[in-house]
Amino acid sequence: MERQAAQLGALAGRVTWGRKKVYLPSFVVALVRTPNLSPQYAQFRVPLSFNKLDLRDYLKNVYGVGVRSIRSYVELQPVTRVTRDGKGRGPIRRPKSEKRMTVELVEPFVWPEEPKDLTLWEKESWDANEVHAKEASEAPHGPTDFAEKPNEKERKAYAEQAKEILADPESWRPTWKALGMDFANRGMLKPISRVAKQVKKEDENGEVGR
Repeated sequence: MERQAAQLGALAGRVTWGRKKVYLPSFVVALVRTPNLSPQYAQFRVPLSFNKLDLRDYLKNVYGVGVRSIRSYVELQPVTRVTRDGKGRGPIRRPKSEKRMTVELVEPFVWPEEPKDLTLWEKESWDANEVHAKEASEAPHGPTDFAEKPNEKERKAYAEQAKEILADPESWRPTWKALGMDFANRGMLKPISRVAKQVKKEDENGEVGR
């Protein structure tokens, strides 16, 4: 191990690094979670045009990460069928391939533990969208017909929120007022106040929603 470190140190002065300056990169390099690899290795998903020298310079110049070796391979995606009618009929296609590179690091990297509370990442909204997409794909008349129908769960949720606001209107404030923006654009607030008075008047007369 010490011998390899000495050889790397001797070669460090002779390694040529890329001199091309990239200010607004148009590519995405994604670090992949690989629990089966040792901490000495890390895997990245890179563009198809990326080569080993590009990734080596990227890690060194952006993150200061030293690299000993890199292995790369192109992963073919499975053949799928484009379905436009929701019935499994359509042309056959193969999605764009993905390129992955496994890097041997000079210093080991250990992934942090996966967070158990995913509230900050809006996990509930993600799951709700997944359920909605699955229901749309399994609809008897296709996703288009399913999208035209109202979402009954959301309608009930909005109705409950409206009842809570009407029951205690003092506890609710619009966003611009909650942020302390009452002093800004006072001239623009006059039409809003007139509309609010008109809505309140219609509400008292029982004309709202007709």
